[in-house]
Amino acid sequence: MCCIEKLFHLMFKELVKPDLYIYLYQNTELLQNIKKRGREYEQNIQPEYLMDINKSYLSFIKSQTNMKVQIIDISELDFVNNRKDYLKLLGEIKL
Repeated sequence: MCCIEKLFHLMFKELVKPDLYIYLYQNTELLQNIKKRGREYEQNIQPEYLMDINKSYLSFIKSQTNMKVQIIDISELDFVNNRKDYLKLLGEIKL
């Protein structure tokens, strides 16, 4: 385990935990969103990097047996520009 991971785990232990974690999962078509946003500093992000981030987040969340987690796949939703998608997302959140 590298020093960044050790630091993360040390800090994570001390944080107050929420009642529910909601992970908004999006497949690696994130590149389309990045290109659409047009932020210059994001344009060279590699698909492999995004896949690794997705895998790491999912692995971490699934390994946390002591917290309530809800994973919602938002790959096909545009809840920023489409109110129906936004309402659908809200309806999926189970408190």
